[in-house]
Amino acid sequence: MTSVFHPDSSTNDSDSAEPESIAAEPSVTEPAAPEPATPEPVVPEPVVTEPVVAAKSPFGPPPPPPPSDPPRPKRRFAAGLLTGVAATGLVAAVVFIAEDDSADPASGSSTEVALTPVYVNLHDLVVEARPSIVAIHTTLTRNDVFGEPMEGGGSGTGWVVAADGFIVTNAHVVEGADTIRVTLDDGSNEVAEVVASDPRADLAVLKIDRDDLVPLPIGDSETMNVGDPVIAIGNALDLGAEPTVTDGIVSAKDRTIVEPNGQALVGLIQTSAAINLGNSGGPLLNLRGEVVGVNTAVAGQGQNIGFAIAITAAEGLIEQLQDGTVPRHALLGVTTSPVPTDAPDGPVAGAVIVLIAPDTAAADSALQEGDIIVDFAGEPIASPSDLALAVARHEPDETVSITYFRDGESDTITVALGSHPDE
Repeated sequence: MTSVFHPDSSTNDSDSAEPESIAAEPSVTEPAAPEPATPEPVVPEPVVTEPVVAAKSPFGPPPPPPPSDPPRPKRRFAAGLLTGVAATGLVAAVVFIAEDDSADPASGSSTEVALTPVYVNLHDLVVEARPSIVAIHTTLTRNDVFGEPMEGGGSGTGWVVAADGFIVTNAHVVEGADTIRVTLDDGSNEVAEVVASDPRADLAVLKIDRDDLVPLPIGDSETMNVGDPVIAIGNALDLGAEPTVTDGIVSAKDRTIVEPNGQALVGLIQTSAAINLGNSGGPLLNLRGEVVGVNTAVAGQGQNIGFAIAITAAEGLIEQLQDGTVPRHALLGVTTSPVPTDAPDGPVAGAVIVLIAPDTAAADSALQEGDIIVDFAGEPIASPSDLALAVARHEPDETVSITYFRDGESDTITVALGSHPDE
């Protein structure tokens, strides 16, 4: 990069106006003043211009370490440019491994530090990710209000999780589908089957008859911070041809929403990346091209408020779905609401029980409607979403402690969690 410096452009020119006329006065002869000593010429000190260092991009890889006294550690390239990345001269797609010569050569051990590649150019990231992203089209038959069969369809997005044909999407994308068709980035179409689907987590795994797919790398959503940039790629509005790419940031973490089917999803990533109809099931990527979320929902009454299932919490579930197993989910069996601001006594925060479902763990316990749950298994509960998230962290048949307030007094009980009746 060529840097342009602007030297000081201010001028010090004297005025060009004519001198004013001064009236003559009687001359007075004064002793001649001694002639001032001629000053020595001032030699300016040499200006040392430091090399201009371009500002580090927040999206680029870390700079190489500064040179050190010999002996210097050897460096070698562990990999070249990733397949499909445009040849732009960027080092973002290169993994560096530094060997520490201080290791004991006799032991044959060495210390290796891998610098994770980060895409500086978003186009390169998209080019690398596209072969792993698919469009999903479904057909389904429903009865109309007169009981007559009516054919319809839907569309969504999926992403490759394993080279031998496994694809991840949202459960609501394929729910009730008669047929499922997957369109790959090369334009080919494949019939897909549902391996397993978990509507309560809104995740499903599909399988197509291919063994040459390119899986997307999975990242760590726990390390994502509010403000981190993310990319959403998917079959938005089923526009066809190529996927739609939008970018944004992580707007918030650990969000809880209730989907149209009444199922609560907890621990979600909120993002400003535009998510539209057809994006469901597609990946939310970090700038390393890693999946950090599964795009799931968008707030209808807001703008740029989308939600993605955090991948770290969902990764184990996806592996179970690949094996054809739908896990059981813990169930307490209560419907709750926030503590009213005008509550006469008791805690100011918690989850107020407004309904207890029959034949559930809550129904078999000492809990009653109107109780305010303030602690679940050692986790403070300040809201209904806190309680939903706390229950989701546990397994069916697990015994947990629950602290609640009733009539201004607290009590703690133990409850054996149940599971949903259809599991």
